[in-house]
Amino acid sequence: MRSVTVGTCLALAGSLAALPRPLLAQKAADPCSLLTAQDVSGVLGIKSLPGRPWLGTSKASCFYSADTTFDLGARTATLMILPPGGFDSQKAMPGNGPLAGKSAGVGDDSYYMSYGHYAKLGVRKGDHAFTITVTAGPGNSTPEQVAELEKALAKEALAKL
Repeated sequence: MRSVTVGTCLALAGSLAALPRPLLAQKAADPCSLLTAQDVSGVLGIKSLPGRPWLGTSKASCFYSADTTFDLGARTATLMILPPGGFDSQKAMPGNGPLAGKSAGVGDDSYYMSYGHYAKLGVRKGDHAFTITVTAGPGNSTPEQVAELEKALAKEALAKL
C-alpha cells in the first residue's frame, strides 16, 4: 500500500513539474469553490471535510478527505485548476496506463492521464480547465472504477463553472 501512496504523490508532483514554467506563474481561480464537502461525500461514499489547499499552501489545488491528514492511502479527491495551456500540455502526455488518453465525455474536452493503476481526469470547459484525482483507499478498485468517481466529481464541478 505504501508504494501506491508514494506512486500517487510522484504522479501528482510529476504532472505539476511537466507544466511549462510560464504556466505555473499565472494566477489560478479558487479550486475549493468548484466542489463542496457534500459533493465529495456523495460521490466517494465518505464523510468529507470541506476542501482545503493541498498541503495547506497550494492556491491551485483543493484536497478533500474524511480527516485532517493528507493520507493518500485513504479515499480522497483532489481538484487542481490548470493554468491557460495546461490542459493541452497535460493531454499531450497521457501516460501508458489502461485509460491513457481516453475521453470521459464531460466538458468541452476531457482526457485521462494514466500510469499503472493511477488515473487522473483532465477537463476543459470554455477557458476553464481542471483535473480531478481520486485515490480509492483500501481495497481493490480498478482504474475504471476510480475513473467513474473522477467523472462524477467533474460533473459536479462543471455545474459550478
